[in-house]
Amino acid sequence: MKSIGFFNNKGGVGKTTLLCNVAASLAIQYKKKVLVIDADPQCNASAYLLGEDDLERIFLKADFYSIDSFFDPVRRGQGYPQQMPEIVRSQRFDVDLIVGSPKLSIREDLLATDWAATRNGEHRGFQTTYVFKELISRLDSYDIILIDMGPSLGALNRAVILGVDTFLMPLSVDIFSMMAVENIIKSFNNWKSALTDAIQKYVDEEGKEFAISDKPVKWDLDFAGYVMQQYRAKSKGGTREPVAAFERIISKQKDELVELCDFFNSDINKLNLGEIPTLSSVVPLSQQAHAPIFELSAKDGIVGSQYTRVSEAAEFFHKIASNILERFEK
Repeated sequence: MKSIGFFNNKGGVGKTTLLCNVAASLAIQYKKKVLVIDADPQCNASAYLLGEDDLERIFLKADFYSIDSFFDPVRRGQGYPQQMPEIVRSQRFDVDLIVGSPKLSIREDLLATDWAATRNGEHRGFQTTYVFKELISRLDSYDIILIDMGPSLGALNRAVILGVDTFLMPLSVDIFSMMAVENIIKSFNNWKSALTDAIQKYVDEEGKEFAISDKPVKWDLDFAGYVMQQYRAKSKGGTREPVAAFERIISKQKDELVELCDFFNSDINKLNLGEIPTLSSVVPLSQQAHAPIFELSAKDGIVGSQYTRVSEAAEFFHKIASNILERFEK
């Protein structure tokens, strides 16, 4: 089983659309058993994968055990719970889902406070910080787990990052997306340094390493690669013409990505997982139908030139999914 977080602290980069459609491609095209965990308090992935009626039934269940509920025993200092968050099925995406919860935003305080305890080498801090790693470790019946993350560098996303095997970065061609990469590099450096010191303090205090599923924790995050959202450009004679302003941003953005790849001892030339064209005309239909873009048909409202967009989406998402699988095999 491999777990991958979709992460960028810049919003508006098409992260959730990318995640849900790549998840569907992995399940439908490549026959993988896929689970999506919605760890974004905005719950956009849950709203995309499930219909409103399904979500209403789920949240109105008196005994519904949510992803947020998994934190309660940890908050009380009782350790990890035996019960697991409920898993539901997204029929048209052909994936399973742990539904998100707006209450996750409240857990930021717990995770931030206990990060100080983690840095002091305290057992309670490590338990809280590695709550997502514990959750993911119990889901090894899946081939791939994809985690949707909010656009922040807060304590919640830090806990997710420390819980996954690797992360994928969706990018858009704008100055703020470029700056986001710089912020991520700084945060990763700080988190890695703090965690390395904390692990040594824990060993000194407890006489052994903190472990999840009998595996000692450490900074072992990998960078799966990035996916670029294409900018709008004019065409001349059917050929897409570069736009100077955007190309300058891309060049500077690549410099930041090189630095990020250096942090992971990776080659940037091997980490471009693909590009996503402008699919604005079909994304709303996909969201309304709660179906992958590449599975849309006339019954979902597809007409005219939109069939071309659907066909293009199939090509792009299947290629990105294939590249991700290739990365996992290395």
